[in-house]
Amino acid sequence: MLERILVPGSERDETKLSATLAKLAETDRGLKVMQEEGTGAALICAQGPVHLRDLRKTLSEVFRVEVSDRAPNPIYRETISKPSDVRYRHRKQTGGAGQFADVQLSVRPNERGQGFTFGESVKGGTVPRNYIPAVEAGAREAMEKGPLGFQVIDVDVTLTDGQYHSVDSSDFAFRAAGKMGVKQALSQASAVLMRPVIRVDIHIPSVYSGGMVTLVSSLKGQVLGFDRDENAKGWDIFRALVPGGVLEELARSLKSATQGIGHFSKTFDHFEELYGKEADTIINTHGSGAQPH
Repeated sequence: MLERILVPGSERDETKLSATLAKLAETDRGLKVMQEEGTGAALICAQGPVHLRDLRKTLSEVFRVEVSDRAPNPIYRETISKPSDVRYRHRKQTGGAGQFADVQLSVRPNERGQGFTFGESVKGGTVPRNYIPAVEAGAREAMEKGPLGFQVIDVDVTLTDGQYHSVDSSDFAFRAAGKMGVKQALSQASAVLMRPVIRVDIHIPSVYSGGMVTLVSSLKGQVLGFDRDENAKGWDIFRALVPGGVLEELARSLKSATQGIGHFSKTFDHFEELYGKEADTIINTHGSGAQPH
């Protein structure tokens, strides 16, 4: 499968492109249409370069929609590297009933791959039990976009204490307090960029296998090994882990190294922390303020 973002030549064609792709996908079983995470741009999965070329030709000649294409952006995440404790009070007074909720939260890094977890250790009814699900809902909302501009993963939030008002407290107020309190805690917890690492199975004639170690290493990848391809005599399957941001370069390099006949399949493997100038560049390009996420 070949994943590409289709970019319409003019803004007025954006809506037309979405409707046209949906119509084409109904009759073309080899075409899958989705949206790119973060940008909402049209993301298609085609059978290969020929299928993509035919699709662009159909869009242009039949539907009069001119498009260019690009590789999808890697899906980045962020997490935190140290704990943070906050107390957040949500208070608003309007013409009618007011809004009041006070929460004390402990925010901690989780183990890799553990995802988001929520707990509470409230004693003495300082936060009535019926409001605790609202605090969790607010905390989950805060995970949607962290300080760097990406979805937050592998974080534990514990509600430890709080206060309520018999008249002005509500689910809405505690949800707002949970969300803003967690956002404040995340900003104090040393956010770290997480980049995707992709497992690739590279299918190549055996004569080219010797050059794959150098190719993968040049892309800052990790070689896992290779096996004979039982379904194709004289071919190998070369396995490796590579950063998600190099897939386009891998495709170009593989095409050049194998005279255009090598190809690869890919699956997401895990996220890993990324620091330094490379991380700064990604945050500035794809993170907060660069695109909605």
